[in-house]
Amino acid sequence: MVISGCVKDKYEPTVTNNQCDTTYYAREIKPIIVANCAISGCHDGHQATPNFNSFIELKAVIEEEDNGESELMYRLELPLNDPLHMPVDARLQHDDKDKIEEWIDNGYVGC
Repeated sequence: MVISGCVKDKYEPTVTNNQCDTTYYAREIKPIIVANCAISGCHDGHQATPNFNSFIELKAVIEEEDNGESELMYRLELPLNDPLHMPVDARLQHDDKDKIEEWIDNGYVGC
């Protein structure tokens, strides 16, 4: 019996909502949050609340829903001139926003 596989095959584990996928959160999502939201003068734990360096506080904003959408996604999609838009005076790169949206849609695991 011969078993072979393609070198390009990539294993991507399935994660359910009751599991922790700290690798994906730490590698893909947290760097976006730290670079755009958890910065000095914003959600860094020193001035504006909530503190986005804390997964628990970030999760609370994700879970706050307005019209069936997470508060975080709602604010990311507001026009730049809206005072509730996040991040202030900036837009996330489209790919970064898509990653966050997909992560939220898949249960925003990260512990």
